[in-house]
Amino acid sequence: MTTLEELLRVHERLTTVHVERWVARGLLRPSADGQDWVFEPVDVARARLLADLTGDLGFDEEAVETVVDLLDQVHTLRRQLHQLGLAIGQQPTQTREAIAVALKDLRER
Repeated sequence: MTTLEELLRVHERLTTVHVERWVARGLLRPSADGQDWVFEPVDVARARLLADLTGDLGFDEEAVETVVDLLDQVHTLRRQLHQLGLAIGQQPTQTREAIAVALKDLRER
């Protein structure tokens, strides 16, 4: 868990204004520890991404929201595909082989 002060110290380009704006737009989702925000590691990494997108790459706020939304969708799909793969791996050999044949047929279309 990272406090706002620690986040600002780690990401020297960030200001409280940046973080407050991103929290207000839902791009960062800290939890509250009393009066202070506390950031999970995913939000610390996301803050770095947001700083890169807005600072180094010059994306405006709308573009940043679009990029972050797309990245969230990609991560969700990757997690779902991983879970699907695990579920398929738990099936009997005959079922796994039938799925492999069906996938091969779909690729050849």
